Amino acid sequence: MAFDDTPFERRSIIGGMRVRAADGTFLGYVAFIGQEHLYVRRSPFTRRWKEVRLDAVGRVLQGAVVLRADAGPLVPADRSHHGEILSLTHPLAFLPGTSHA
Repeated sequence: MAFDDTPFERRSIIGGMRVRAADGTFLGYVAFIGQEHLYVRRSPFTRRWKEVRLDAVGRVLQGAVVLRADAGPLVPADRSHHGEILSLTHPLAFLPGTSHA
């Protein structure tokens, strides 16, 4: 069964997982999962991300993403894709007489 046929495996990829080549070589950590690409960074502090297509993922193990043997090398990612995901933080309590609009 191909990786694209198993959406459960795709959903189980989370940020921070190790990314390994088919031979077990450590490539980095998952920085971000896009629609078509997996963005990888060598360490949590690096600003240089690399990318690989999601269809190059061979298996998803507990804590690791293993690429297929024919995946090819990681290529530098476009800097416009770098960054954090913004989220909305709600206040803990609504105080009488204050506005949260």
